[in-house]
Formats: sequence, structure tokens, C-alpha cells
Amino acid sequence: MVAVLTMERLRCEDPQDSDIDEIMIQANGRQVWPFSGFFSIGAGLEVPVGVDFAFNGEVTVVLFDQENIGSDDDLGGVIISEGDTNGPERFDIAGDDFHYVLTYRVKVVD
Repeated sequence: MVAVLTMERLRCEDPQDSDIDEIMIQANGRQVWPFSGFFSIGAGLEVPVGVDFAFNGEVTVVLFDQENIGSDDDLGGVIISEGDTNGPERFDIAGDDFHYVLTYRVKVVD
């Protein structure tokens, strides 16, 4: 059995940096959005992600903020199971100085 994670939207409630973050999403350690580089997003903005990712069992989705000096900041993420199939789900990725909301759905494919 294979599951497909569809990442629908990402909303920035509060960026980690002062005005704009340069965001990238990884699934199981591989960059899936954007396909290369980073996407600039600020407070109150919501962008379509539109990424499908096939997996077995569970997938780890992590948000990163690109930094000009040093390593990129791991903002955290979520472990999504193939059993999470109740329609659109929203997950808050938040820390002391940032807040994002990822909207996704999971579909099991035979």
C-alpha cells in the first residue's frame, strides 16, 4: 500500500526573520518545495504549494529558513502517517519567534 501526501498551502503567520523568510520544505530529507532554491514569504501571506509526495508508513516534513551566513534554520515540522486520511489537515509549525501553517491531505493508493 502506498500513500500520497499532497501539500496544499503554506501560510506565514509570523516569519522568523524581521520581515521575510526564505523558505524551503523537505520530505524525508529531500527538498520538495520549491524544486530548487527558496521561496520568499512574509507575515499574512499564504501560497499554494501543490506538491505530491508518495510514501510508505510515514513521512517527515520539515520547514527550513535559508540563512546567508551559516547553516539554514530548521524550523521544525511534522511526521505524517498514511493513516491521516480524514481530509484536509492543518499543522502549525511554530517556535518562539515564528509561526507557519501547512495545509495537507493524505490519500492511500492501492
